[in-house]
Amino acid sequence: MKQRGFFLLMAGLVGTAIFVARPVRAGAPPRVPSDAWMGLYLAGQKMGYLHLTVDKASFEGKDCYKVRTLMRTKMVLLGASVQQDVDIAVYTNERFSPLFETFEMSSGGSKTVIEARFGDKDINCRVSTGESKSSKTVPIPPGASLIGDSMYALGTDKVEVGRKAKMHYFNPMTLAVEPVEVEVLRTEQVEVKGKTYDTFVLKNATPMGDVTTWQTEDGTIVKSVAILGLTMLIESPEEAMAGVDSGYTPPADLAAVSSVKANIDIPKPRDVRKLVIRLSGNLDPKMAITDVRQKAKWTGNADGSGLAEYAIESAAFDRKKSVKRPVRSEKLRTYLEPTPYLQSAAPEIRTKAAEIVGEETSAYGAASKIRAWVHGNMKPQADIGIARPAADVLRSKVGVCRDYAVLFASLARASGIPTKVVAGIVYMNGKFYYHAWAESYVGEWVPFDATLDHNFVDATHIKLAEGDATNMFDMARAFGSLKAEIVRFE
Repeated sequence: MKQRGFFLLMAGLVGTAIFVARPVRAGAPPRVPSDAWMGLYLAGQKMGYLHLTVDKASFEGKDCYKVRTLMRTKMVLLGASVQQDVDIAVYTNERFSPLFETFEMSSGGSKTVIEARFGDKDINCRVSTGESKSSKTVPIPPGASLIGDSMYALGTDKVEVGRKAKMHYFNPMTLAVEPVEVEVLRTEQVEVKGKTYDTFVLKNATPMGDVTTWQTEDGTIVKSVAILGLTMLIESPEEAMAGVDSGYTPPADLAAVSSVKANIDIPKPRDVRKLVIRLSGNLDPKMAITDVRQKAKWTGNADGSGLAEYAIESAAFDRKKSVKRPVRSEKLRTYLEPTPYLQSAAPEIRTKAAEIVGEETSAYGAASKIRAWVHGNMKPQADIGIARPAADVLRSKVGVCRDYAVLFASLARASGIPTKVVAGIVYMNGKFYYHAWAESYVGEWVPFDATLDHNFVDATHIKLAEGDATNMFDMARAFGSLKAEIVRFE
């Protein structure tokens, strides 16, 4: 197993955590123009900064506002240095409802650009990475009140303890419209960088995790704390950038910080065929996925946190039971269709898929050939911390487990094999780490992990999310919070 290609799903999840960490404010609209800086910390150590500006602008000949967020983070994952740069620009009307948005995320020499044009009923999105371009239409939920930037949820004109508000915003990480609920919990004095502030404490609840924000009465955000303990603090420009762009020592290796410790050791994890394990933490009931391979029982804890028991049984698939390709089933059609990241209709993907599979008619046989080709031709590159479309991955042939899974799934779909991307945790070196792989329907749903040099996927692969490539981010709220109790294994 190629460890760096294996583990580095975490870089994308950390990027998601940082996006979630951007605090939501309540109250009157922001001052225009305005300029704010915040330092980003993990476990008390600097890992980046955020710069937010709000200015008057023009969009398609009409006066508007431009809300821009610049973020830079540096982290270490398994000893590799990973830098992520994010540039978000949102053009809004006078009510701060979105008109147009650009989201650029760069890492490891790659850049993904997402453009979103907002209509009355839907959002037209375009995703570009290198030469790869794709599009998606995202419906706006009926009656949803869209805000232009999750930093500014204008739910109440006046901030009062007990007030609640619910809005929606476009999340470019998931290419979906998601809700954010803001509740003013209490007033509190808080000290930041030696200065004391009288603040309102807000809870921001999103599908990707909760954020606690401390803001002054005039709406100035002085502190926020999100998943994994990611903390943002108000700072001067000099303080925020200090040490990040030069002479920087990143915080502790995130592979260690975010790993899930186990209560007992598994000597040969790649040989494990049966595993019973209990997971607890910021789990969501939808993470308790049950299928032919994995049985999950959700119970929850008395304190409201998640608790689920998983019984996983892995076995080699009998090739004689494979269906022929292409698989034609209306109920499986969604797992054959192209998406902005799973580009199964892209000419280069279709050509490569045909070359790999050849005359193979067995769906399992074809998926096996694709797994072997991806494993043999991809090389791990640990500093790529962004999601990339399959065609871009194919051209570069480098990446992390997320890229292996995206390329495998796209080639399989192009070959007429229903396939989904799967994300979860997997055991190695005494701990569970976040990981991505795939599952293909070949008569039943069978896992394929292209970071492995064989078809058998052991029972320490625990599935927490599945579907499109963007469904990997469904795990974000659990990131860094999980605890594992291994009941037994064989």
